[in-house]
Amino acid sequence: MPKPEHSLHVAQQPLSAEELADLLGFAPDTLAANRAGRLSDRQRQDLLYRSIGHLVRGAVMLVTGVVLIAAVYPLAEAVWERALLIGVCALWLALGILWLAAAHDVARPTVRAATGALCRAGHPSHPAIAVNGVTLRVSYRRWKRLSAAYPGRYRAYYGPARTLLSIEPAPEDTDP
Repeated sequence: MPKPEHSLHVAQQPLSAEELADLLGFAPDTLAANRAGRLSDRQRQDLLYRSIGHLVRGAVMLVTGVVLIAAVYPLAEAVWERALLIGVCALWLALGILWLAAAHDVARPTVRAATGALCRAGHPSHPAIAVNGVTLRVSYRRWKRLSAAYPGRYRAYYGPARTLLSIEPAPEDTDP
């Protein structure tokens, strides 16, 4: 009588850290830095490079908004015009807080970890992997090489915007 498919996956070993590094494109020193809770120099540079345009556009938008509100305020004479202007100011303040949070994530990024089963997630326009229900962004080039699922448990390290930094087989004694 053939064994169920589930038992075949249990008998297989998880991929090694070297196989994962080759498959997902990170170096051993990157994994060591992520284990220590920090980004490698290369990851920090990539984060800054990917984020600088968004941060500059956010800062320009906020400064432009403040200038426009200051220019329009003297023209708001009716009560409803001032109420509308106060609403616009509140919206601008909320956007400013979001921009500051994004700037903080770039200036002081944190490395988080998720431990559990590893499987491919997302779709070609939004490639990702999932580890214990946490969806992490990966490049399409890496994503298309992934299998649907991998045996064993893994610990994935991720940074701002839930981007995969590195991944390794999880020790057997860790809780999910």
